Amino acid sequence: MFSKKNSKFVALTLLATLLFAAALTMSANAQTQATVTILDSVGGTTDPAAGTYQYNDGQVVTLTATPDTDNAFQNWIISTPGATLNDPNPTTTVTVAAGTTYTIQAIFQAISILPNVPYAPFVAGTDAVIGILASAGGTTNPPAGLYYLTDATAFNLTATAASGWQFSHWVISGPNLSHGGYPYTATPTDNPYNVNHGYGNRYDYQAVFTPVGSTEPTPIGGATATPAPGMGGLSTDTWIIIALVIVIVIILIGFGVYAMRKK
Repeated sequence: MFSKKNSKFVALTLLATLLFAAALTMSANAQTQATVTILDSVGGTTDPAAGTYQYNDGQVVTLTATPDTDNAFQNWIISTPGATLNDPNPTTTVTVAAGTTYTIQAIFQAISILPNVPYAPFVAGTDAVIGILASAGGTTNPPAGLYYLTDATAFNLTATAASGWQFSHWVISGPNLSHGGYPYTATPTDNPYNVNHGYGNRYDYQAVFTPVGSTEPTPIGGATATPAPGMGGLSTDTWIIIALVIVIVIILIGFGVYAMRKK
């Protein structure tokens, strides 16, 4: 029969073994799966819905954002430890990496009607969505905001420079489409500018002002952030699990040495 000391030793060894097995399982899962948390959104819904999901390493996750009435999709915010990416596509994909935690949220923006335009319910498939971005050195008419038009053929966007500034050009961003069949450039200098573009799509307009007497600045594109790996290419969570496994192994060795000395 076992003594009380032996019984305690066996119980502790069994507990340590179970902890060790659990840690190995957690480590294996952490190294082969990614955790994706999708946050709630105001102004629309997402597919997958809000919640936390586990995906295998290298799996492609498709994200779809659907705005509610009188709202428009703005962008996805996709965050990993050390990096954040904004994706303007309502339907996009993310290829997940094992051991990485992703936090994702769809951002929607309320749409207003333009001043002096009778109200009509927004129809996402056929109405022109116009995003007017704030500018330094002047103002626009209409002011910064998100608007929609059933008919944009006669709408003109006007830029007014502040004192000491001059209007340079517009910057237009949006889907790579034909702009509703209306010829345009991405940096037009017309002022006012006739906003006639692809219906059922969103385009953003920003006025660029420069100090009086200066030359037009050259646009500089921003770099896309990429997730920063943890030490040795592994995530922080993976290193924590590895450390836990090492501690458990040390405990088991200590029990073994203790038992041998008792004999």
